Amino acid sequence: MASRLCLLLLILCGLNVAQCGLRVYNVYARGIRPDPGNNNGDGYVRMSCGPASKTTNVVFNTPDPNWHEELHYSRASPGNYLELRVYDKDVIFDDLLGICATNIQKGTRKRYLDQHKHRWEIK
Repeated sequence: MASRLCLLLLILCGLNVAQCGLRVYNVYARGIRPDPGNNNGDGYVRMSCGPASKTTNVVFNTPDPNWHEELHYSRASPGNYLELRVYDKDVIFDDLLGICATNIQKGTRKRYLDQHKHRWEIK
């Protein structure tokens, strides 16, 4: 399933050391195709950082969802492992469509993941 997925996640992470906070925003995916019978997905993102886990709302019936939400974790530190997983919401089991992960750093960062090329771009 992941091999059929053309996924692009843009993650802008702002880490403010004085407040020890992480903010993830402007997350989006492109080309979500959960299976051949379903042209569009019902996508959501689960962010994990340390013991914390946050989830976006589901964006229904689109292959190109934009999550216009901010995910916050107030106890983050530079070097913590940040993982974002994109799922397709289903009735019984949700399908994992892709994973984007990095160690967080101070400042604003962008991370792109292209499942077809299996590489990271850091801009």
